[in-house]
This record gives sequence, structure tokens and C-alpha cells, in this order.
Amino acid sequence: MVAVDWSFRFGDVISVGMFAATGISAFFMMKGSIEKLAVRVGFLEETVKTETAGQNRKIDKQSDEIGRLGEIVTTQGRFDERLVGLRRDVDELRHGRGFVVPPPIKGSG
Repeated sequence: MVAVDWSFRFGDVISVGMFAATGISAFFMMKGSIEKLAVRVGFLEETVKTETAGQNRKIDKQSDEIGRLGEIVTTQGRFDERLVGLRRDVDELRHGRGFVVPPPIKGSG
């Protein structure tokens, strides 16, 4: 059978007391650091929210500008189609197609 010695020595009591005191002092020292860290994290969260809002506005502006550029490119394409059509019409007029000829004048020929 195992026997347990329940006697305490003074050195053992001092060791346990010092260990407990060290743990408690470490807890209070870390508590201040943790509070400072919480404040810093809160500040960073606010900064990120502000920066994100600013970037969202910039992205919205860029989206609007890209939409306008799309409209410009579409207008340019339509203008090019009209220009090609006008060239075709001019070429046909050069060949005599689609050209209205006045009636011949009597006695001129």
C-alpha cells in the first residue's frame, strides 16, 4: 500500500506562495498590456472602415468612368458605321448608281 506524507515544510509553503504571487502579478501586468492592445485593435478597425469606405467611393467613381468610356466607344463605333456607309454611297455615285440624272434637254443633241 502507498503511504502519503501529509507534513508541510516551511520551504514548501514559501515556494507555493511565491508561485502564486508570480502568477497573480503576471496576470495584472498582462491585463494592462491586453487593454492597450484592445485599444490599438479598436483604432485599427476604425481606420480600416474609413479606408474601405474611401476605396469604395473610388471604385464607384471608376465604374462610372468605365461606363462613360463604354458609351464613348459605342458612339465611336456607330460613327464609323455611318462613315463607311457614306463612303459606299459616294462610291456608288461615282459609278452612276443611285445618281439622279436630269432629263435630256430637247434640241441639244
